[in-house]
Amino acid sequence: MILIIGAGVAGLSCALAAGAAGAEVELVTPGALRPTADSLAGGNTALAQGGVAAAIGAGDRTADHLVDTMAAGAGLGDAQAAERLTVAGARIVRQLVRSGFPIDRGADGAPAFGLEGAHGRARIVHAGGDRTGAALHTFLLERVLEAAETGRIALTEGALAESLVREAGAVTGVVLRRSDGARVTRRAAATVLATGGYAGLFPGSSNHAGARGAGILLAAHAGAVLADLEFVQFHPTVLHASPRSGAAQATGMLISEAVRGAGAVLRDGSGARFMVGRHPLAELAPRDVVSREIHRVLRASGESTVWLDATGIECEAGRGALAREFPGISETVARFGLDWSREPIPVAPAAHYTMGGVASDLDGRTSVPGLFVAGEVAATGVHGANRLASNSLLEGLVFGEAAAHAAVSFAADSGSWLPRGDGFAALERDATIVAAPDHGGRALGAQTEQRGAGDARDAAGADAAVRTAIAEGLGIERDADGLRAAATVFASHHSDAAALAGFVCLAAASREESRGAHLRADFPELNPAAAKRRGHRLNLAPTATLSSATIPARSMSSC
Repeated sequence: MILIIGAGVAGLSCALAAGAAGAEVELVTPGALRPTADSLAGGNTALAQGGVAAAIGAGDRTADHLVDTMAAGAGLGDAQAAERLTVAGARIVRQLVRSGFPIDRGADGAPAFGLEGAHGRARIVHAGGDRTGAALHTFLLERVLEAAETGRIALTEGALAESLVREAGAVTGVVLRRSDGARVTRRAAATVLATGGYAGLFPGSSNHAGARGAGILLAAHAGAVLADLEFVQFHPTVLHASPRSGAAQATGMLISEAVRGAGAVLRDGSGARFMVGRHPLAELAPRDVVSREIHRVLRASGESTVWLDATGIECEAGRGALAREFPGISETVARFGLDWSREPIPVAPAAHYTMGGVASDLDGRTSVPGLFVAGEVAATGVHGANRLASNSLLEGLVFGEAAAHAAVSFAADSGSWLPRGDGFAALERDATIVAAPDHGGRALGAQTEQRGAGDARDAAGADAAVRTAIAEGLGIERDADGLRAAATVFASHHSDAAALAGFVCLAAASREESRGAHLRADFPELNPAAAKRRGHRLNLAPTATLSSATIPARSMSSC
């Protein structure tokens, strides 16, 4: 049995590939697989406005896509993983198109490639304009449902993964908690976590509410190495209504980078463009650069937003161009009383994507036999310190398939656990051992039990305190004092959010430089000697709280 937890692009891709290989497959999701009126299936995959980056156009090369991916990673990208992403990615996207995935095309019938930040050329494939994620999720889900009808894939909806079963140092299954509260144990020859990232922990986030890193904590409690947790990408342009707009406050509504690729520009409160001269690519600079510059403009002005001006697109392409090219965004801004065809709209950075997660090799293997990861829950190293635009859906496609093949192979020969990749080997070898947080007697990653009203209020207050500390200490710009204050809050609360935020704080404190998505006000320069990924592994004897006491001596002053 191959057990797959999560039904975004990585989980669906993994299930399809494992089923096609003839394995017995069970796909588990905490919600419903199909969207309903009050819930969104597919998590962040279905929310993705951007497209899929792939070198499939005439004259484009996977080598060029690799160069762009590594450049965006700010010196920490794993070249082996990035090469696999770009080469296998081009193959998989071509296969998707051949099998009927409805990509957007030009008047001549050729694929309509979009340009996004830090790409050297237009290579972004879209479907439904700015609804690529939803289109991809629907396309993959239809094939999973077809496989379920023929018995190749078993589906379990409404079940949370509460803990991993570990025997003799290997993961052998998962304890699930069903919606009725009953617990069941699923045994598996291989378990794949495709549970997403942790940007949803941040108060200002573009993510699905469930993106809180639960799978990362499950893996950590099973002994897996975690890596790159300090690198949290803030998307530069998330809708944030202000009094000037006359609309209610709206955070979390992403305005795709493709809009800037189509010609939109950023302006400060005075109406002046501020990215020109800050970076050769101006508004199409890497996301960390654009978010950092917006942050500095806002800090200097005391304002809460800058302005995204897309009116030039409408002027150049004609009335209705924005609605045609970006139908989903156009509907969103209209709901908040904005007309972006006539005036700039207010935007600000928000937590969007997490490069860190469970360290994995080129095939999704973790440091614990029997446990695989794929998608945003994984730290493959492919994104380095800052993900290149539209490489996220591609990562789910590529490493979902890779994890499936490796899991099927492991299930056939459970005595063989041979991770591949120099970067992963170094992380596993050099990982820092840290004490497990005191989690109030619960296992890390365990879902919260049903509480009474008073307990629920207490929990809500604690969660609010943790979220405030995350925003203040782990935002776009960090420093030692802020990290130390945040660590104190995380150490005083016994929750999954506090535990994972403590790990992020630990990683951020130990990286005393500014690199990619990690900006330190007290260490503003890039340090060439620090161009190394760092891993952490729990000492599973729960003897201390994750706080400044557990930070390596060389970093004691930082958190």
